Order: sequence, then C-alpha cells, then structure tokens
Amino acid sequence: MSRAALFADVRKHAPDGKLLDAHVPLINAVADAFGLSSEASGQPRTDLTGQDFAEAATALGCSVAQIRAVFEVEASGAGWFSDMRGEILALDGPGGFLDGSSLPKILFEAHVFDKETGGRFRASHPNLSAARWNKALYVGGQGEYERLHRAMQLDARAALRSASWGAPQIMGFNHKLAGFDTVEAFVEAMKTGARAHLMAFVAFVKASGLTAALRQITTYHASAEPFARGYNGAGYKANEYHVKIARAFAKWSPK
Repeated sequence: MSRAALFADVRKHAPDGKLLDAHVPLINAVADAFGLSSEASGQPRTDLTGQDFAEAATALGCSVAQIRAVFEVEASGAGWFSDMRGEILALDGPGGFLDGSSLPKILFEAHVFDKETGGRFRASHPNLSAARWNKALYVGGQGEYERLHRAMQLDARAALRSASWGAPQIMGFNHKLAGFDTVEAFVEAMKTGARAHLMAFVAFVKASGLTAALRQITTYHASAEPFARGYNGAGYKANEYHVKIARAFAKWSPK
C-alpha cells in the first residue's frame, strides 16, 4: 500500500468521509513506521494510472472516459514541481513546510488572502493582500511558494486557504468540498501524491452537485455545457471548456 492509498482508506472510513486535522500526523507516523511511500524513491507519485481513474469513475458512477476528460481539461497539465529551487526549499529550513524535492503546484491569490484576513495586511503587504484580483501580483511557477511562505508568516491558515493546490487547482478554502475537515489536512494530503489530487477532485465534484452533469458528457459539445458551467462559472463558453471536455472525451472513449 502507498501513503496516498492509506490516506484514501482512512478518509473512506472517517465520519462523512472527511479527515480531521489530527488524523494527518497519525497517518504519516504509521506510514513512516511501515516505510510506506508513493513510490520506491520515497517521493510523491506524480503521475496517475489507469487504475486510479477506474477507481475514480467507480466512485462517481461515471465512465472512465468521462472522468479522464474532465480531469484532463480542468487540471490542464501536471500538478507537480520537481527539483524544487534551493532558495525556496531553504526558506523555512530542514523539516519545514516546504521540504521535499517534489511539491504540488500552487497559485497564491492575493485578493482571497485579503478577504480571509479582513484586509488588515493590505497596506503593509500590498503584493500579498489586495482588494481586487490583480494578475500583475502573480510571480508564477515555484515562486508562488515564496509568496505563500511570506503570507504564512502573517496568518498561516488564511494563507493556505488563499492558494489553489495541485493538478485541479482546488482552492484551500474549498477543503471541505474536497473531503477534508481542515485546510491543513487538505494541504498535507495534496503533498502525498497525484492520486490525492484526483480523489480530492472526485470529492469536490460530488459535493458541488456536479455528478449528474459529469455522467451526461459525450462527444457533443452541448452535453458538456452543464458540467463546464457548474465547474468554471459563466466564463466557460468564452474559454470553450465545454468544447475541450467533449474533445477530450472523444480521445479517451473506447475505439
């Protein structure tokens, strides 16, 4: 069993399918005691297998092609940074939050942090806290971890809630929709492997009431509109998310 599978099994038997914050260190302690990791190297498994998608499809009662299509489009690429930059890893020292050669991709949202903290850091830290969304504040790539780390020094929980995490870029403040009782538990799970990203996405789809919309996706663009609208909001059509999902479904459908 992998560390990610252990997390998934515990969540399966937890009340309402949600991990409590106290569960995370206990799960990691058990995994450490038995030498469990996501792969032989001890690093997070950053890819997904056909079996992972088959289990996700079973959980949602949809076809493998449907879950693969929406995850491919909504995740829009790999969800990991490998060979993290040394200056970022060194920010909080050995044993710190940023340790690891592979960490999930994030994007820190200053306007969310501003809302989470009631704007009290807006004047002192305008690059971390802003009244409105401002694309110019992004630094991109691994540097987003530096922004997150600085925000965590101001308010750790608010900072974690203000970043989007992993392949599907689920916002930290949506941790309960992703199946986790606290944002800290959600983030720790996101660091364990790609499977955790997929299963958080599955939980999010369920909790958001999008399962029925997912199940009706076919190769026709219109069939994907309800899911695209529900997941991406009113801008789905301008970005052609429904077209992309239908196209991805055709790619993954059995020939």
